[in-house]
Amino acid sequence: MSRLRLAAACALLKLAQEPCYHEIITLEQYQLCALVINDECYQVRQCFAQKLHRGLCRLRLPLEYMAVFALCAKDPVKERRAHARQCLVKNVNIRREYLKQHAAISGPWAKCGPPCHFMWPARA
Repeated sequence: MSRLRLAAACALLKLAQEPCYHEIITLEQYQLCALVINDECYQVRQCFAQKLHRGLCRLRLPLEYMAVFALCAKDPVKERRAHARQCLVKNVNIRREYLKQHAAISGPWAKCGPPCHFMWPARA
């Protein structure tokens, strides 16, 4: 069952990378996807965290998906908690750097390209 949950969560991450599909993902689907990072199987938690991190580093996933790493605080493996923290810090730094570079080019209120809407939280 764990592998099935991983496949479903990864498919949802892939859909969330497209702006048109991101809009139709419900809060319940998002929450179920996020809870895969707390799966009982270590390999599932690790694989999901890697795919999540990759999508966030490429600025393909919305900002709200970064919050999923906070769920690793209860992970029983200390290395996984440390890795989640590193991923979170790296993603924050990547987004800050992106905003610095593009704010200098296009001004603070101008549109800065397709991934810019993934810089700020979208859900209310």
